[in-house]
Amino acid sequence: MDVALLILGFSIGSNFFVYIKMTGWEELGVTLPVVQYGFHWLTPSVAGLLIGLGLSIAEFRFFARIKYPIPLAVLFLIRLIVYSLIIVVSVALVHTLFDLTIFKQDLLTSLEQTLFFMQTDMFLTLYVYLLLLGATLNFIRNIGNRFGHGILINFLIGKYRKPIEEDRIFMFVDLNSSTKIAEQLEHVKYSRFLNRCFSDLSTLLPQYDAEVYQYVGDEAVITWNTKVLKDKSQPAWLFLAFEKLLKQNSPEYIEKFGIQPTFKAAINAGPVIVTEVGASRKELAYHGDVLNTASRVLELCNELKKRLLTTSALFGAFSEQKQLSIDFATHLVLRGKNDGTDVYSIEHSMEPVVH
Repeated sequence: MDVALLILGFSIGSNFFVYIKMTGWEELGVTLPVVQYGFHWLTPSVAGLLIGLGLSIAEFRFFARIKYPIPLAVLFLIRLIVYSLIIVVSVALVHTLFDLTIFKQDLLTSLEQTLFFMQTDMFLTLYVYLLLLGATLNFIRNIGNRFGHGILINFLIGKYRKPIEEDRIFMFVDLNSSTKIAEQLEHVKYSRFLNRCFSDLSTLLPQYDAEVYQYVGDEAVITWNTKVLKDKSQPAWLFLAFEKLLKQNSPEYIEKFGIQPTFKAAINAGPVIVTEVGASRKELAYHGDVLNTASRVLELCNELKKRLLTTSALFGAFSEQKQLSIDFATHLVLRGKNDGTDVYSIEHSMEPVVH
């Protein structure tokens, strides 16, 4: 989704820039852009595709792997330099190639034409425009990753202005021994510790089609739309992959914090009400017994000494997975309700793959 957003965003954005700049010039008898700039109508699409691909590689192969805290000003400067290089190189490369192939010019003439174009006000305007476009697309991408691209789109089109019912899966992920760790690390270092844990978790979310509902202290609430999710066992595999990733990063946790983090999780599914709440500061909220039950099941993890529990609502999806072992744990009766739900523990017989 992120790669598609960057590539399509730059392709469409580049064409929009050209449309604004070029529309009406032929009617005015102005041919200067075509003759001197070496312009072709395929240029913005190809250049946008190349820039979007380059920025995708930079974001997911370089910036996403930066684990050490970097001041925002320094990170902004690095991004500005990397983005500028990708934009300038992509535009220059496409301009030169089109001069060679479309306009049938020799290499020296093509390079001269490209150099001339890069010294014009047109190129300066294009450069600033593409930088602003990149910042906008990254902002949209980060917001989408925070709330989920599907949720973001529905939020923008006003789908949740009136309460609606959806079938959803929720997984509550909670840090073990959080009080003890907080006392040991103290406030600032404990906050950095949590941020690092949830940063590791967030890297796995796209692979398992997961969306973050909210972070509450040392707890993360992850959700899936049941109708969209093809494989209902994804929540269990996400948690197991998270455990494996924490173990892989254990040396770094020990070196920085002196602690190897472990988590527990509870999974439940069912109908919830989704709506926008708040006036000046709106946010999306889920209401229903599904969340209350998941929260109560999470408490059972400590009582039963289990890492991962689920309810009967998802027993069928997990029991179909041969690599997972599903065992009955207890029967839970919620306060104020006559009926209850069976609770099952989940173990894995095969290590999940962390991409």
